[in-house]
Amino acid sequence: MNNIQEYIPIALEVLAEQDLGIVRKGKINKTYNGYISSFGASIITSGLLPTMVFYSKSTGGEEDANRSLILKAIEKMLKHQNIAIFNTNQQLLKEIITRYNDRRLKKKIEECAIALKLGMRTYPMTKN
Repeated sequence: MNNIQEYIPIALEVLAEQDLGIVRKGKINKTYNGYISSFGASIITSGLLPTMVFYSKSTGGEEDANRSLILKAIEKMLKHQNIAIFNTNQQLLKEIITRYNDRRLKKKIEECAIALKLGMRTYPMTKN
């Protein structure tokens, strides 16, 4: 739990970045809340790799919530902690395939997702 508390400020910093696109006009599309809430459950039920593959695919148009931005936020959080450096979702997927049995990486991704979820809940939610 201690790591998650340390990651929350990082999550807030990542969410505030304009280029990420999860926060728009100070609000978050509530679809992202659903994406991040189901992310952890998906890791538990399906496994890390299938979850990452599912979340690496873009969804919807420019106005819709894009689930691949959840992975982009997690990538930025991992980068910020100097755990790993990935420039694209594909690089993150390749790293997970290579280090599939690395429990440390899985735990870091889970902790980042929890911190991201908590950080997202500090913003007001909107339907679009």
